[in-house]
Amino acid sequence: MKSLEQLLGTSKTVDFTIDEGMAWREDREMEMLELASTSGLCAQVFHVGYDLVQPFLGEDHVSVVIEANVRHLSPIRVGEAVAVGVKVIGVVENKIKLRGVVMKGETKILEVEFVRAVISRNYLRRAALEKTT
Repeated sequence: MKSLEQLLGTSKTVDFTIDEGMAWREDREMEMLELASTSGLCAQVFHVGYDLVQPFLGEDHVSVVIEANVRHLSPIRVGEAVAVGVKVIGVVENKIKLRGVVMKGETKILEVEFVRAVISRNYLRRAALEKTT
């Protein structure tokens, strides 16, 4: 595993199209508007964060989201193309703080600050097995 401090200031941007799986389905009346859900947008930001961090980790470690602060600022429809940007803004011990944003042109759709903890894959397997037995 490389030194996590090397991550500080690194960033990644990905373009993607919001698909049907990200649609907001909590309210049947509003469902026909085909708006993207906050959780779906967050999942994309978290995934970009994972892809940014994972190359710095050894094969025996993984990063997991342990904290998030989200602001969904503007609605966006399924089928729209957006950009997701994520930047590492802090590193303390095994915790990596990131800031992510979803943009449609100049319009900010969602912003999120989140923390990924770097943990052993073996620890995660053991913890998961203990919880299910």
